Amino acid sequence: MKHLFLVMIMSLPLMRADEKKPSPPAKAKLTPKQVADLFVDDIGTWKVKGKSHLIGVDPNTGLPRKPVEESGIWIIRWKVKGKSTEALFTAKINNKEVPFVGLKEYDAKQGIFIWRLKGEGFPEGVSREIYDVKTRTFHGKSSHADGAKEESTFQIINKNKRLFETQVKKDGKVIFTRKATFTRFSQDQLDDGN
Repeated sequence: MKHLFLVMIMSLPLMRADEKKPSPPAKAKLTPKQVADLFVDDIGTWKVKGKSHLIGVDPNTGLPRKPVEESGIWIIRWKVKGKSTEALFTAKINNKEVPFVGLKEYDAKQGIFIWRLKGEGFPEGVSREIYDVKTRTFHGKSSHADGAKEESTFQIINKNKRLFETQVKKDGKVIFTRKATFTRFSQDQLDDGN
């Protein structure tokens, strides 16, 4: 069960099960400036709001599980200026706030971003992302210890808004989906404590 919660958290940075996902773009290596610019644009405080859906039957009620509304705050800052970022946030798991740290870096040799996520009491998860310059979208893939496969997209809409979608499949069946909107807090909102 603990691993399943990590899958749900890894899915944060929802694909509709009936929708065909477009193929990710071919790898195109980015220049150091392009990478630094992508990181700079992520630095800040973000409000995250969305829905997740653990598909299946709730063992406590015997009824199908319903989508769950989620919200939170992410703080993204430099880990190594121009080369990597660190994301800090908490997630509610079993009615307990669990702190998470995400590290993102670019592997210039492979032309991919590596996203590592570690929550207190959970094993580290790793996603490899290809960035599509034309659509301004990160396409991520990861594998989980239980054999589940995850695919995600993180699209940059503008400087202050991003859209995240993911789905996790096991044995060819969708077992989890999440869709979330990241909205940057303005300096005025931060100064007001909102």
